[in-house]
Amino acid sequence: MNRFVIVAAAGIVAATSQCAAEVRHLTLTEAVHLAIGQNRALKIARLKVAESEQKKAGERSAYFPSLKNESNLLHVTELQSISIPAGAFGIAAGSEVPARNTSLPQGQTTLYTSGTQLSQPLTQLIRIRDANRMAAADIAISQDDLKRAENEIALQVHSVYYGILIAKLQKQAAEQQTQYADQSLRESEDDVRNGNALRVAAIQGRATVLESRQAVLTADLQLTDLTAELNDLLGLPLDTQLDLDAAAPADFDRRSCEEYVQTAWSQNPQIKAAADAIKKARAAVGSAKTAYIPDVTAYARQSYQDGIPFFVRNFGTFGVNMTWDVFDFGKRRATVRERQDQLAEAEENLRRLKDDVAVSIERSYNKVQRTKSLVEVAQQVVKLRQESERLAQNQLAQGVVLISDRSQATAAAYKAQADWLQANLGYLLAWAELQESAGITPGF
Repeated sequence: MNRFVIVAAAGIVAATSQCAAEVRHLTLTEAVHLAIGQNRALKIARLKVAESEQKKAGERSAYFPSLKNESNLLHVTELQSISIPAGAFGIAAGSEVPARNTSLPQGQTTLYTSGTQLSQPLTQLIRIRDANRMAAADIAISQDDLKRAENEIALQVHSVYYGILIAKLQKQAAEQQTQYADQSLRESEDDVRNGNALRVAAIQGRATVLESRQAVLTADLQLTDLTAELNDLLGLPLDTQLDLDAAAPADFDRRSCEEYVQTAWSQNPQIKAAADAIKKARAAVGSAKTAYIPDVTAYARQSYQDGIPFFVRNFGTFGVNMTWDVFDFGKRRATVRERQDQLAEAEENLRRLKDDVAVSIERSYNKVQRTKSLVEVAQQVVKLRQESERLAQNQLAQGVVLISDRSQATAAAYKAQADWLQANLGYLLAWAELQESAGITPGF
């Protein structure tokens, strides 16, 4: 039995290790789609949209008649009585009718009433219409908030995705720098033993080795943190191993700055939410003004009672009910003015957001142009560093340079690639920010 348990446990551990070792390959486009489909914050935003839709359905039901039942079971401590004095009905056969004072109780001490009423609002339909408009505006605002959240998540995926690629190259460059430092330290120690260099050269070499190892550890820690952050954005387990494709999208929608501004004014979620807030505020003004209109309701009621005197058990009533606040010391007027101020505030907020988005697009558009130049320069540096590495390899084969010189050239080539990827990231993020400001989901 003990052997069986040990074998089973070993199998479970092996299976768990195999699952943990599985690596998921992703491109940037796949990562964006995965984040929009599985991100938990976006799931909450979609639930808020569904919540607003249910609220709208509830407001719509107020258009239709309502059927209600009201039942009561009561007990009274004393009944109303009819008193008949003696002889009130005259004298018959020489005797008074009735012969003595008589008290006749009316009804029962325990009463039961039940009424079922069908009501149809009439003048309240104006207020109900405004309430439905406000509910529809809430749906649109929640959808705009969802779109805004999707754009922000997509932008974060871009940033973390390329941050991981840069961290990997920085780690490789640090490892190459460590190899160069180790080789340089061995050469310095040989020179010290041979009397060709002072001991300070070896001390400096050891310090360089330690600094390089520290850079490797820092890059590795940053890589672990960024991977966990990306897994959280994608809605994956935090320990998922990712293999990211370094291919960068190049099919950008190239328009003029003015065209991007016009697109933003029609598609940016913040601007659309502000426009929907104006619709809601206008409906709120109309709803506040309906407080001056009397509430008129048509109804029909079927009633049943048991225990009330002088009432039949079953009877029906129908008619019209009106309720009107004649005077409320300015409360309705203050409410209308409050709603009008909220409308003016929403209109001013829309104008402010349009100006802010125009400035943001102008800044992002200029950033795209600047970062493109940085990418071109960094790419030229990469080519020069790679050529320098090739020449160092050839010189090492010919015995002209030391191994440390070739390692240094290799480390410089990796660092140049990391710098180029960093510049490319800035360029891509500038495009992503431009698309996000225009209301376009980056990479989707």
